[in-house]
Amino acid sequence: MAPEARAAQQATASTCCAQGGRALYNQTSATVDDLRAHDHEGRRFRYARRHRIRLIDGLLNELELLNLAGESEVPGQLSRRATGVIMSAEIHSLVMPPDREIPIAAWMAALFEVQDALMVSTEELAGG
Repeated sequence: MAPEARAAQQATASTCCAQGGRALYNQTSATVDDLRAHDHEGRRFRYARRHRIRLIDGLLNELELLNLAGESEVPGQLSRRATGVIMSAEIHSLVMPPDREIPIAAWMAALFEVQDALMVSTEELAGG
């Protein structure tokens, strides 16, 4: 093979390698970006779930204090906050009869139900 042909072949080979390297870099960069976005979304979901569980813990604590104090009526602000949490959940069993007050134990049971649903991890849902 003539030296000019060999030089042209080497130039073509290095151009192909450079283009292939660029394509591999671009593909890897896109994959890393996708993984970062997925990880960020997962962290946001886990943070929101933990925050909601802490909110429910606070409500349960307030209801338990009322129960220990022998109170039978739930104050309006606490019942509104608890109702908001319960009704915004996908699962809730609290039925609010308009003509009578709801016992503290029923509020607590409904909040525990919502909290239990939040504590089931997404891996357990996907696997079972």
